[in-house]
Amino acid sequence: MMMQSPYVIKNTDQLASPSLLVFPEVVQANIAKILTKVKLDKLRPHIKTIKSKPLIQLLIDAGVRKFKCATLKEASLLLEWEELDILLAYPVVGYQLDQFIQLLVKHPQAKLQCLIDDVATASLLHEKAAQYGLSVSVFIDVNLGMGRTGVAIDQLEEFYEEVKAFDHLEIIGFHGYDGHIREIDLGERTKVVKAVFDRFLAVLKRIEEQAHRKLTCVFGGSNTFPIYSQYPFVECSPGTFMLWDWGYHISLPEQNFGFAAVLFTRIISKPSLNHVCLDLGYKAVASENPIAQRFHIPKHENWRPIMQSEEHLVLEVPAAEWENLAVGTEVYVIPYHICPTVAMYPFYRVVAEEGIRSTWEIAARY
Repeated sequence: MMMQSPYVIKNTDQLASPSLLVFPEVVQANIAKILTKVKLDKLRPHIKTIKSKPLIQLLIDAGVRKFKCATLKEASLLLEWEELDILLAYPVVGYQLDQFIQLLVKHPQAKLQCLIDDVATASLLHEKAAQYGLSVSVFIDVNLGMGRTGVAIDQLEEFYEEVKAFDHLEIIGFHGYDGHIREIDLGERTKVVKAVFDRFLAVLKRIEEQAHRKLTCVFGGSNTFPIYSQYPFVECSPGTFMLWDWGYHISLPEQNFGFAAVLFTRIISKPSLNHVCLDLGYKAVASENPIAQRFHIPKHENWRPIMQSEEHLVLEVPAAEWENLAVGTEVYVIPYHICPTVAMYPFYRVVAEEGIRSTWEIAARY
């Protein structure tokens, strides 16, 4: 998708750079598109990407009632709507465990759940819950091969047996994220997912038979939700689909969501022949990838990044273009990884009818 209308802003004299722009019409189109891929009651979007009440409201307006989040701040954001089903998909340890309990005390009617993957931590959560007379709903986190968090599949039955004894914890089901599965071809990606998921399903069958009940499964992210959506009992939890980014545009070609979040930046210097500098340092765009995989500049694919620092981005441009570029030239950039990029900004600049109409606050991490 090239930067054509609605990616146009007029009268930018009062617009600071760099700014994070959001296009609500594109967001709404992305929501409509995912609801053609995942049934409404099986969609549990992850808000770590959007981190903003107005964007959450767009999902709620579309009928979404189940959500996933990564921080207590994001959970607090979701708790402002009383009717939501919220999964804090991140280990709660130390002070965060106490804060999580306090959220449950403050919101006794809320459906707020967390993950467990450690017996000692689960025991502590049980003890804290008992102090307040609470029953905490938990999902057992499953390590699907990413090696980041979760219980190994061949240890799930033993883990389940240990934690089911904690009578102040209610085991709702299982959660698994497999962001390490990056095969570009959907068919190949499906084979990799199924090889692991089939192993999990064999374990799940035995646990459910012993428990005499069905357990909820929340699996996948942006890369694998099209695969898990084929299982009618699985809740899918993509997050990036609302805004989209260049990294997933390249690696998930079958999805084709619209770019709803774009960075507005300017040329601030022409330091030497064929070089320009933008005010887009690594404080302004996610920079965990090599420099060539941090952003995409539509219509300027031949601008080559050569150096990035805190506030600066230096690019090499063809001589014929360099001569005609002026300091102050406006440039629109698509982030390669939108999730951590959003977290760098205090708010979105909301674009409608080719102008900035308002700002939408972005929740801080803590």
